[in-house]
Amino acid sequence: MTEEIVARRLTGEWMTPRRRFLSAMFRGRVDKVPALTLSSVVTLEMMEAVDAWFPEAHLDAEKMARLAATSHDILGMDTIMPVFHSQLEAHAMGAPTEWAEKDNWPSTSSYTIDDPDQIVVPSDFLKKPTMVAATGAIRLLRERYPDVGIVGKVYGPWSVGYALVGIENFLIDTMLDPDKIKRYLDKILPACLMSAKAQFEAGADAVMWCDHTTGDLCRAETYRDFLLEMHQRISAEMGGPSIFHCCGKCTDRVDYFAEAGWDVFHFESQVDLLEARAVAGDRISLFGNLNNPTLLYQGTAEDVYKACWDLLDKGVDGLAPEGSVPLITKQDRLKAINQAATDWSNAHRPNGRTIERPPVDYPEPDPRNIGTFAAAR
Repeated sequence: MTEEIVARRLTGEWMTPRRRFLSAMFRGRVDKVPALTLSSVVTLEMMEAVDAWFPEAHLDAEKMARLAATSHDILGMDTIMPVFHSQLEAHAMGAPTEWAEKDNWPSTSSYTIDDPDQIVVPSDFLKKPTMVAATGAIRLLRERYPDVGIVGKVYGPWSVGYALVGIENFLIDTMLDPDKIKRYLDKILPACLMSAKAQFEAGADAVMWCDHTTGDLCRAETYRDFLLEMHQRISAEMGGPSIFHCCGKCTDRVDYFAEAGWDVFHFESQVDLLEARAVAGDRISLFGNLNNPTLLYQGTAEDVYKACWDLLDKGVDGLAPEGSVPLITKQDRLKAINQAATDWSNAHRPNGRTIERPPVDYPEPDPRNIGTFAAAR
């Protein structure tokens, strides 16, 4: 006798967080706009909750995984991202590192490189302590959270160059000796690609690539001339879905970021969402851009909730803090992110299955924010 098949209407939140996250990466259908951690949302409260503290959690896969998982277990976010610091590739390449205490992040303690020929990617790069911890944590998280989005993180050759050479020295050479900068980038790139591919192999659903060509430090043309072509190769070769992060005000280079082939731009509060979308169109998803110092740290949970609704009304593809949150940020502010995503999505799900976004009147893009690809569109 044939069993009767009863079809039930999909309603509410029926996607897994992993599926929801991946669909949002490509501006696809979602049952809820995802609440995300892409940069770190780890705080002292989270460290205490799971007894996993800085700096040990930077170099211990188990502690790293346990601490990272608080983003989902405690804050309700759709992703987990276990790389809390910016020394991942730089330390593995020999950068002297100050690991700091529980209330601060690691940083390069001294700059020992002043010529590209000094840079050698170790043959055992993937076996260095920072790399073993990161890939090990991703493996543990993939096993423990099969239905949650796992995000890796890579610091690209521009950012690793800062860590090896020093920001000031590096940026001076972009003007005085651009060929030297290109040699730095070419020397560092293989390590960054190895890092990305190793994180995908460990089980990451997507990898965020960070190259800090922020407007506070360099012009849009600097990104175009030094990184655009390289990033086009990287986004094609890294092995999976990609998120690009660049700090600061950089609306004038969003056009280039979109043409680089990244799937998502994770952006800061200094970038206006409507302006960024006007420039990017449908070429790239936009995740962000909740302000850290004045909103998440100094604001209230109600302030965060209202800011999230404003971003959702404007069409953000995924809610996320703009960068690593201050370590003394209170838990209720971070919980408000997922609560806002849930409530807004419930209010915009007329068919019970997927959300329906209200129309947004995007401004005409400022010609100053459009690069050499304007004619192609």
